[in-house]
Amino acid sequence: MKVRRPLIASLAAISCVPVLLIPGASVAHQAAVAAEGPECSAVSPDDDVERPVTGENTAMEALQVPQAWAQADKTGKRPGAGVTVVVVDSGISGLRDRGPAPVKSAHGLIVGGIIAGPNQPKPAVPVGIAPGADLVDEPFYNVPRGEEQDGLLLPMSDALEQHLRGVTARRRSGALKGPTIVLIPMEVLHTDSLEKAVAALVASGVLVIAAAGDRPADDSFLTSYANDKASPGEDAVADVWPAGGDGVVSVGVSTPTDGVLRNSGIDLAAPGTGSVSKALNGAWCVVTTISSHWAAAQVAGVAAVVWSVHRGDTAKQLEERLEGTASGNGEGASPLTGYGVVQPVEAILRDVNGMGAEGHEADVVQRAREPRERADLLAEARDNAVWWGLGGGGALVILVVLRPVLSRRRTTGGSELRR
Repeated sequence: MKVRRPLIASLAAISCVPVLLIPGASVAHQAAVAAEGPECSAVSPDDDVERPVTGENTAMEALQVPQAWAQADKTGKRPGAGVTVVVVDSGISGLRDRGPAPVKSAHGLIVGGIIAGPNQPKPAVPVGIAPGADLVDEPFYNVPRGEEQDGLLLPMSDALEQHLRGVTARRRSGALKGPTIVLIPMEVLHTDSLEKAVAALVASGVLVIAAAGDRPADDSFLTSYANDKASPGEDAVADVWPAGGDGVVSVGVSTPTDGVLRNSGIDLAAPGTGSVSKALNGAWCVVTTISSHWAAAQVAGVAAVVWSVHRGDTAKQLEERLEGTASGNGEGASPLTGYGVVQPVEAILRDVNGMGAEGHEADVVQRAREPRERADLLAEARDNAVWWGLGGGGALVILVVLRPVLSRRRTTGGSELRR
C-alpha cells in the first residue's frame, strides 16, 4: 500500500527534480529552442540531404549532458571513451558516413546516432551523448519492424537469442573486453531459451539495457496491449523481453504519453524524444516521436559517459550508481519511470560507495511492484478538507439542534432572576 506524503513535502520534492532546468544556466538558455528538421523515422534513403537541423538537442539539455561532459573533461576523459556499446538492433552501418546508409531499417541507425553519432557541423548541433564510446554493430533483423519475413513478423525472439549468445561468447573469450554495455532498444516475446540467454549475458559482466516496451500496432507484437490507452492494472513486465530479465536495466520514458506500456519492472527513464540523430539518407534528423526505444538509447549514452569517468565500477556498481542518483518523482517508484530519470552529473559526482542493495533501498524510493495510478498531489489536501468539512458540518448541526435548548435555558434563567 502506498503511503502518502504531506502535500508540501511532495511539491517540494517535485520542485527539486533537475530534469529540465540546468544549474548555473541563464533563463534564456534553459528555454532551449527545440531542434527542427526531418523526422528521423520518416526519412527515406533518397530524400534531400541539404535540409540541416536547426535549434538544440533538447534531450541532451534535459539530461544535463553538456554539464556531464564538463565533469568528464575535468578528469581528462573524453565522454564515453574506453566504453564499448554493443547495439543489438537493425544495424548501424553508415552512421558516420555522409551518403545513404546501407541498411533497410532506420531504427538501429537512429539509436546509434543518439549514443555516439557525429555532430552536425553547419549549423553546429551536438548529436551523440557519448561521442567517445566505441559502437559495435550486432544486427539481428534487417527490415523495418513489424514487416514479414518467411511469413513471420520481425524481429523474432529466437534471432535475438542467437545474437545475445554470440555476444556472451565473445565476452567470455576475451574478444569483447573492458566496460561493455549491451543495448537492446526493442521488445520481443518471452521464451524460456531467450530468458536463459539473457541471464548468461548478464552473468558475463556486461551492463544490459533494454526498452520497457511501446504500445504496439494491431498487426505488430504484443497484440493484447494494442489499445489507445493503458488498461486498468496493465503490467507488461512478464511479457516484454529482454527488459523483463533479471539484472537487465529496463528503461521507460519520462515524457507523458499513452504510447508506452505500463511496466512495474522499469528501472530508469529518459525523455524518449528530442534527440538529434542520423537518417537513412546520411543527413541529420530529429527524433520527434516518444518511445522507450529512444529512451533506452539515451540511457545507454548516459551510462557510457558515467562509466568512462568511473572506470573502476563493475556493471552492477554502475547500475546502482545510475539508479541511486536518478531524479525520482517524490511519490515512490512509478511503473513508467522506475527509480527516476537518469542524472549523469549526479552519477559522476556523488559518492555512492557502499550503496549496494541495502544502501540503495535506504536512499532511493523502491521500485513499483505493481502498476498504480498517477500520483495525485492534491489527494491529501482534499482528504483533509473533507474531514474538516465533516467536522465543521457536524459541529454546525449540533449547534442548530442545541440552540433552542440553550435559548430556553437563558430565558428560564432570566425569569428566575426577575423573581
